[in-house]
Amino acid sequence: MMKQLNIGLFGLGTVGQGVIEQLGENQALIKTRAGLKIQISKAVTQNPDKKRRVDLSGIAVSGDPAFILDDPSIDLVLELIGGTKEAKEIVLSALEKGKSVVTANKALLAEEAGEIFQKAYQSKGLFGFEASVAGGIPILRDLREGFSGERITAISGIINGTANYILTQMSKENKDFATALKEAQEAGYAEADPTFDIEGVDTAHKLLILMKLAFNGLFNFADLYIEGITNIEPIDIEVAQEFGFVIKLLGTARAQAGAYEGRVHPCLVEAESMLGNVNGAFNAVEVFGNFVGHTLAYGSGAGSHPTSSAVVGDIISIARQLKVAGQAVIPPLSADLNQLRPLPILPMEQVICPFYLRFTVADRVGVLAEITRILGAEGISIGSMLQKERSSSQGPVPVIIFTHKAKEEAIRRSLKKIDHLEFIAESTKVIRLHEG
Repeated sequence: MMKQLNIGLFGLGTVGQGVIEQLGENQALIKTRAGLKIQISKAVTQNPDKKRRVDLSGIAVSGDPAFILDDPSIDLVLELIGGTKEAKEIVLSALEKGKSVVTANKALLAEEAGEIFQKAYQSKGLFGFEASVAGGIPILRDLREGFSGERITAISGIINGTANYILTQMSKENKDFATALKEAQEAGYAEADPTFDIEGVDTAHKLLILMKLAFNGLFNFADLYIEGITNIEPIDIEVAQEFGFVIKLLGTARAQAGAYEGRVHPCLVEAESMLGNVNGAFNAVEVFGNFVGHTLAYGSGAGSHPTSSAVVGDIISIARQLKVAGQAVIPPLSADLNQLRPLPILPMEQVICPFYLRFTVADRVGVLAEITRILGAEGISIGSMLQKERSSSQGPVPVIIFTHKAKEEAIRRSLKKIDHLEFIAESTKVIRLHEG
């Protein structure tokens, strides 16, 4: 019977050091719960001689991946380097050699899912990736185990702390986007290059992983609709608040009659809802099941400690299985490999939801009549309308229309006509409404 789990760690960055810290501080507790000693014995990093904030005594450090991958005494490989190319090679090599693997790499699992999961199912080693989505919330374990008897109908989530922090600053502190982004960077919530966070790519990576677990399928990352928060302006925040909404960047997936939505974009969310009250760098994921109904999981989504907590949880889970069975008791995704199949994502044009439309128009007679005529010709019904004061005596006027449910392609056709009218001063702003 296995008495010690030997770990080889790739990456001594923020998360890697957090894992070392947690395994050290909670060592006795972890040994009690896992039923064996868990030890990081080797680490590989690009800068082996760099001084770290954690004690590395007892850990042999190298810059050569073979130092870990070719060592038969290493039972489990931790991949915490990020990126896709090198990480993919490490994960596939470890699984090929029968080693268990734990990763926090959402980009790898979204963009290289076919090869990675195929190998994970075939390997004698076990595979954990809880830390890849909403680190402090065990949402993947919930989907795989807690909701294993549920038919999941929808998932919506705030799963990027950077974007949520920026939108919270814009809403609560009346900051513009550029100022809120700068403050996020100064607070350590945003990278020097925040593109993946603010353009929705990070959220999309995580959403695709959630979809695989929720719907027992393999989806193509390129088929997701992705829109970030860079075009959200203070006036949109202000109008949303007037109508009882807040703006959040959501990843949303729905299953309906054999079709699957998968989309990332800003949404108007009811301010009094649980999701609407998730602020700062926190994350939350809504799950809708046919028996359980509506649930929401909430917690820290990023950072050294929340992510390391998810990584260590996977390590303990794998240690328990290796100690007792030596093989996977629960499959990496929610079903056996022969039950998984490629599933299409519904084109964004086919999505139906209510819309917020902000027109910037010349203040003259007949403008609203022409806009509403074009919308009506596409079968788009208006729920409410608001005209804001112009910013200058001669300037254009913001006109906001909230529609009832409409098909995305009808909205796009309408706006293609409207935005070419001579009284339109700038392209119409479109924000979709979240339906909980």
